[in-house]
Amino acid sequence: MGRKIPGKKHRGVKDPEKQRAKRLAELETKINAPPKDVQEQAIPKSLENLIKLKEAVKSGGEKPKSLHPKSQPEKAVPIFQQKPDESNNRFFYRVSQETHAFLNETAFERKYNVIVNRNSDTGEVEGLSKRPKNELDELERLRAKHKNIRKKKKNKEGEGDMSLTKSQKRRQKLLIKKKKKEEDLIDNFKTFQDEVKFGETVHAPPELVTRPKKANLTDNIKPGKKNLLLHSLFTKNGSSSSNSTKSVTIDRTGKRKNLPTSERRQLEKEQSSVIAAYRQLKARQSADVDT
Repeated sequence: MGRKIPGKKHRGVKDPEKQRAKRLAELETKINAPPKDVQEQAIPKSLENLIKLKEAVKSGGEKPKSLHPKSQPEKAVPIFQQKPDESNNRFFYRVSQETHAFLNETAFERKYNVIVNRNSDTGEVEGLSKRPKNELDELERLRAKHKNIRKKKKNKEGEGDMSLTKSQKRRQKLLIKKKKKEEDLIDNFKTFQDEVKFGETVHAPPELVTRPKKANLTDNIKPGKKNLLLHSLFTKNGSSSSNSTKSVTIDRTGKRKNLPTSERRQLEKEQSSVIAAYRQLKARQSADVDT
């Protein structure tokens, strides 16, 4: 058991008025305090900002903000002044017309990526010039393009899903799971299985009639033609047996007990002689190593 931490005990009901008086006493020196000097009074922050703004206007206005080196220069906004002997209605109508023309012109420039050159004195259009490439605008355009492509893809996928019912969606999920399982089985070679019928017997593996193109010749050496350890002992016997007459071939694919007695005795004799020769050869090699 750990140490018991004593908690604060609430003995009785505390008076809320006493608590309020205590709280106000703590805040008495912080709020609603009289000024230190009665003759002076601090200026509010809002009034200070207003005075600074007036001084900036008198001195010639605020300094223009520094533009980004790759940013485009802002388009000059037309200044409207009421002409002499021009009524207010005509002035407002002219302002509205010029404002709409200005907005249409900026939209045209953005759409075709050009700049409309105007004469600074007369305001007449002198021609068009291609807007210089801006990396920021290009990145923004590409980002918006890719965003729209993603939206279209989502909408297409959503349309396909909306057309399906719940049972169809469930069936589709089951088909996807089944396909995944089949792919896993193919990877693990579980589908490549031989169907062996009941009672079927096999005495030897299948023989390949044709050799694959990319197979090495050393891999497909036939039995009896490999360069084995005892091959040197039977070279003489092989030369003598070639001169002898051909014997009748006997089927040796079955069990040894089913062979004729003479054939079985001959096989056992050959087996014992090969084992003895192998033992002599190994003993000779071990003796050579020791010396």
